[in-house]
Amino acid sequence: MKQFLFVFLFFFIIPPSSFSQDYYLEGEIKNSAAAPLEGAHIHVDNSFTLTNAGGYFRIGNLPRGSYRMTVTYLGYQSIDTLITIGEDKKIFFTLKDDTSTLREVLVKSNARRTTSANKEVVSQVYIQDRFSGSLAKTLERLPGINSVEIGAGTSKPIIRGLGFNRIAVSENGIKQEGQQWGADHGLEIDAFSVENLEIIKGVGAIEHGSDAIGGVIKIINDRIPREGLTGEVIVLGKTVNNTVAASTNLAYKKENFFYKIKATGSEFGDYSVPTNNIVYLSQNIPIFNERLKNTAGKEVDLYGQVGYLANNYKGTLSLSNVYFKGGFFPGAHGVPSIRRVQDDGDKRNIDYPFQRVNHFKAISKNEWFFTGSTLDVTLGYQNNHRQEWSRFHTHYQGQTPPEKDPDLELNFNLNTFDAQVKYSRALSETHSASIGVQSQVQDNKLSGYNFLLPEYFRTTTGIYLTHEYRASQKVTLNLGGRFDYSKISIEENYDPRLFEYLINKGQEPSVASGYATRSSEIERDFTNWNLMAGLLNNIYPNWDASLNAGTSFRLPTAIELGANGIHHGSFRHEQGDPNLDPEKGYVVDAKLNYSKDGFKASMSPYIYYFDNYIYLNPSGIFSVLPHSGQIYQFTQNAAVLTGVEVEVEKTFFGKLRTQAVFEYLYNRQVTAKRSGNYPLPFSPPVNGFGEVGYLLFENSKSINSTEIFANTSFALEQNRIAQTEETTPGYQIFGAGFRTSLSFGNFKADVNLQLTNIFNTKYFNHTNFYRALEIPEMGRNIQLMLRIPINK
Repeated sequence: MKQFLFVFLFFFIIPPSSFSQDYYLEGEIKNSAAAPLEGAHIHVDNSFTLTNAGGYFRIGNLPRGSYRMTVTYLGYQSIDTLITIGEDKKIFFTLKDDTSTLREVLVKSNARRTTSANKEVVSQVYIQDRFSGSLAKTLERLPGINSVEIGAGTSKPIIRGLGFNRIAVSENGIKQEGQQWGADHGLEIDAFSVENLEIIKGVGAIEHGSDAIGGVIKIINDRIPREGLTGEVIVLGKTVNNTVAASTNLAYKKENFFYKIKATGSEFGDYSVPTNNIVYLSQNIPIFNERLKNTAGKEVDLYGQVGYLANNYKGTLSLSNVYFKGGFFPGAHGVPSIRRVQDDGDKRNIDYPFQRVNHFKAISKNEWFFTGSTLDVTLGYQNNHRQEWSRFHTHYQGQTPPEKDPDLELNFNLNTFDAQVKYSRALSETHSASIGVQSQVQDNKLSGYNFLLPEYFRTTTGIYLTHEYRASQKVTLNLGGRFDYSKISIEENYDPRLFEYLINKGQEPSVASGYATRSSEIERDFTNWNLMAGLLNNIYPNWDASLNAGTSFRLPTAIELGANGIHHGSFRHEQGDPNLDPEKGYVVDAKLNYSKDGFKASMSPYIYYFDNYIYLNPSGIFSVLPHSGQIYQFTQNAAVLTGVEVEVEKTFFGKLRTQAVFEYLYNRQVTAKRSGNYPLPFSPPVNGFGEVGYLLFENSKSINSTEIFANTSFALEQNRIAQTEETTPGYQIFGAGFRTSLSFGNFKADVNLQLTNIFNTKYFNHTNFYRALEIPEMGRNIQLMLRIPINK
């Protein structure tokens, strides 16, 4: 307790003496009749103020950088934009139904950073313009970002070679909770509903807790819309799997209230691959008509939000539901069979085996703004209901199909409750601090005729402190500390029919009992401390550099602690270890930025070290269960991960845009035997992306902002593989397309046409779920997106 009080005083109460002066922002708020508006709500970063009787406001202690600024007043159009501070600044706003006043204060491309965090900011337009079937896949063009895919439209992110439960994804402050441990399903998030997004690499666990060991993807869906009705309608089509999709985002604001409704529906068929044959478990399996059977799917997403604004308060209540149903390629589930992959003549049906998932989420976010401080209270509830359906089949005598839903193989029903409180305060001109408390309760119920994951109940509570010190106009220091306590209860699962079967096969009772105990009753609690420190130095007008160092952690999952059975998706017997400790990581992360006259470059080297990285290790013991093979045991060892990310952008003549992204990553286990120092699984190879675009028709009345572009992606051979993986050859693919904005009278639309894998190249993605089956990536694809804005 004394230690905690000391940390609290250091981070939050006792600021060192200050010796620097920052910039101030002042301005006036008037209406269209040039009358001053008294009591307008001004919010810049964590600072809040109200205009006086003359419509005047002033906010001081702002270091050089870019900030989100909101201006709201009853009965007038709200402003929600970005401003750049490089000197003392005065701005004027006229609140009316006109966006012309926003253009002067939009963030510039060379805005300086104000925090040491290694962060990428992604807009809604970026996601829509580069949409590639799912949110995680769309983000792959950013440095250090890859994805684990299974089929079309299903993927989850990888940051610097770390994925699954090592990446935290949050929406409006609530962490997305599903069955993240599995590679055969993706994020249940509608990419078209995302308004803004931030990617934090390196040290992310201080404010986000467990699972942020590799990084954080923050989805921000609470922007204040403009007055009246606004929105867009999006229509999408793809040839590679005959996708038909439509999405609608509508927002309405009047006085203090605003409302949002978002809906997306999509349906797609079996996708094409540039091959007619694959080899799986040494068996040749034909791919008829170069289409992967039973990879069709459909998705329906709904989102609604109600928001309220007052002089010093902003609150939102968000409800969302994501429903997805998609088939599994029959050759990837269980024992391969040529009969099961025969062409059925229907490219859009979803047959057995398939998965079905429904994710419901409710988030209440409340923010109070006071002079020099803010208070955030966020509550969340999620239900993740995921099922795998497969025709009932037995692995040993005595198994009988369930009376209800006999073909329901696996049924996961996860309920998660979250509560968070965060208080931020400006302690002086150069010091600010935050304190936060987070609590989570999880209950995962299971059923189905097969077993994979034990039922569990988990509680987690964390408290964190952060402190920012702006030592000068160029130097900013960040410090943070966090303490977590967690408890997990895993239920026993015993299969008496399996015990009887093994006894009849001549196994000893002790051996049979060990296999029949699919999971043991386990009670574990965990405590964990984490610290971080960061330094940002705006060296010269066009340079900035940051350095972060700290720790992060991940709680072991129920499957890592208590599983004992066949994982059909991976075709192996997996066995947990109830004595696993929380995974602990140490990271040093740096970033150097340069920006001048249309040229931007960044380089980010990093290194992680893990005391006890959790991974599946071949035991050398073969399971006595039918169709199981070797036993793979969850174990812990030290591991190291390092790499560098490089991004370069340059615009020539104001029209020719060029971009290049490069990533190098190296990792390995660190064991007592050098022969056991294998690389970590799902490690992306050296890869890169390049694009060139040229702007046409810039000043045309009907056709504007037209850009034609060509791009290429490449990866080198990945021969540094984990024990369960195959070497993946390198590749290079090419794409092209154009974007344009049309305007004919009152009709406006944005058109986006993209061609990917133009030459129908056969290549493999090392992080794809289907890679073990020698299934290549999708073939040639033409994608057309039409976006029609709504503004009334």
